Amino acid sequence: MEEKRPIPEDALFFEYQFKFEDGTEQDIRIHLDPVTLEYIPERTLAGDEWTRLDHHQCNACPFEAGARADCPLALCIEDLVKVFQEKFSYERAEITVETNERTYFKKTTMQKGLSSILGILMVSSGCPVMAKLRPMVRFHLPFCSVLETTFRTTSTYLLGQFFLMQKGKAPDFTFQGLVDIYRDVNMVNKGMGDRIRSMAGKDASINALIVLDMFALDIPLSIEEHIKDLEPYFSPYLVAMA
Repeated sequence: MEEKRPIPEDALFFEYQFKFEDGTEQDIRIHLDPVTLEYIPERTLAGDEWTRLDHHQCNACPFEAGARADCPLALCIEDLVKVFQEKFSYERAEITVETNERTYFKKTTMQKGLSSILGILMVSSGCPVMAKLRPMVRFHLPFCSVLETTFRTTSTYLLGQFFLMQKGKAPDFTFQGLVDIYRDVNMVNKGMGDRIRSMAGKDASINALIVLDMFALDIPLSIEEHIKDLEPYFSPYLVAMA
């Protein structure tokens, strides 16, 4: 019998409701710890062959083989991958996202909706590499553009550096550390892609992962260019300094 797990009343939640053009519907509800932002599964996660730690283990993985049975990230997204295993990425849907604070709605592709969900699960899964992006999940923005993601990513990183400075640590305001983080994230995404490809099915899950990976690939190459696109919005600061 499947073991149900209690969900705290103050848990953060994200509920993605898909309505497909063929009339079918699918709901995905995610709960996170309100303080640690870690994923709270609704049942005990058993794992599968493709979730085992040594199955296409990514190059950035800090866990040694045999240290644990399953990759925490693969285990976290196992149900999601199975649910959408027979969906094509180009299938369109009306997607409503309910959160603790507000509701979002967008008519888009399966790929975009699933990518948005993966963005929550991957950083909250317990993967040490992805955990460095976890603060952003508290202010999750579904279907965000590259410019919005750049703003959220760089702002989060700089705030993290401020907290490091407050603790007497040396901060990095050059974004080199962020570039390094995304290089590791890219390796995680590649490993996850290899895992998902090893399963039978269609392409929605893997293509959603590719959407995330495109940004991870782009950050190390053009972070200064992306930041420059944001500079005009900060003109009041620049005028004040003139």
